[in-house]
Parts: sequence; C-alpha cells; structure tokens
Amino acid sequence: MYTLYWHPWSSSYAPMATLKELGVEFDLYEVDYDGGETRTEQYKRVQPLGLIPALKFADGRTMFESAAMIIYLCDRHTNRGLAPPTHARDRGHFLQWMLFLADTIYPSYNRYYHPERYSADTSGAAALKARALEQAVEQLRVVEDSLSRNGPWLLGERFSACDIYLQMITTWHEPPQALFEQFGHIGDLAKRLTKREACRWAIERHNFATGFE
Repeated sequence: MYTLYWHPWSSSYAPMATLKELGVEFDLYEVDYDGGETRTEQYKRVQPLGLIPALKFADGRTMFESAAMIIYLCDRHTNRGLAPPTHARDRGHFLQWMLFLADTIYPSYNRYYHPERYSADTSGAAALKARALEQAVEQLRVVEDSLSRNGPWLLGERFSACDIYLQMITTWHEPPQALFEQFGHIGDLAKRLTKREACRWAIERHNFATGFE
C-alpha cells in the first residue's frame, strides 16, 4: 500500500497516473497547499523542501522526486510493463527520456512559473520567463524529432511511464494547443494518453487543461 501526497496542478499527476496504470493499492492525501501545510514541520518530515508530490510506503518510509517515484514503482511492479527491465535493450532510452523530461524540460517550466526562485531581482522576471519558455520549446523539439522518427511512443512501439511524464509536461504549456500546433507528434501522443482510463482518472482529479477538451 502506498500513499501519494498530491495537489492539483502539481507534478503529482505523473506518479498518480502511474500508480493507477500499475493497478496497485494506494491512498491519496491532498496537501493543503493554500493553507500552508507544505511549510509545516510535519510535512517537511515527508518532503524536506516542502514540495509536492511525495510518496509514503506501508512501513512509514517516504520518498520524493516524481521521476524517481515512477522508476521505482515500475521496477517494483513489473507485471504491467510500464518500464523495460534493467537488462532490456531499450532500458537505457527509458532512463534517458525520464531524466531528460525531469531534469532538463521540467526546470525550464519551473523557471517560467516561478522566476522568483531563480532571481531576487524582480525587474528581470519577465525576461527570465520568456527565456525559460524559449528553452522549453527548444528542448521539446528534441522530443518531437525523436517521435517523428521512432514513434508513436518515446520507446517506439512500446508505451511506457515516460510517455505519462511527457503528457504531464505538455499541460504546463500555455495553452497546450499552441504546443501541439507546433509539435504534432507530441500532440498525438498526449491525445492518446487522454483516452487511457488511468490517465483520465488522474486528469479529472488534477483538473487541468489537456488541450483536447
């Protein structure tokens, strides 16, 4: 049994959809972000920086970092095949895309939405946001090019958890439709995800725009 600490409009969508896809038992704990719960000592024992999401195990242990949660869950519950086994030929590309999405593209959108975390000079916030969005588009072009050559999924014919992570990132683009007009293969992938039962279930709880309403 797992407990996912989550909040709408956070990066808890990808771990939530992954848990649902895996068919494992889990509880949801919605963090009172607006009420300041993430700043409490109790929550910081779960996530030291007060960020969302976090994952709690039945024995009380916790972990953070959404990509790490997803990789761990997929490796622990292999029956659904959401990640290639460690010895598989495409395991390297699975890790490549998970880390590229989480460590390269995700921070670009973080700079766009939270420029105050990257500079105390508020006068430069607009320029920082503009450059962050430019970088996100440059980085997503790498994904689009790969899908155009090797799609329809990031691992070719194999659907995996990194596709869920990519779809989550597309919802952060304002609006998602503008991204899909520029990158059609990413749009096609994201649209397929909205038709999966587990992803629809998680989308409804996060209440974000997918671009296909």
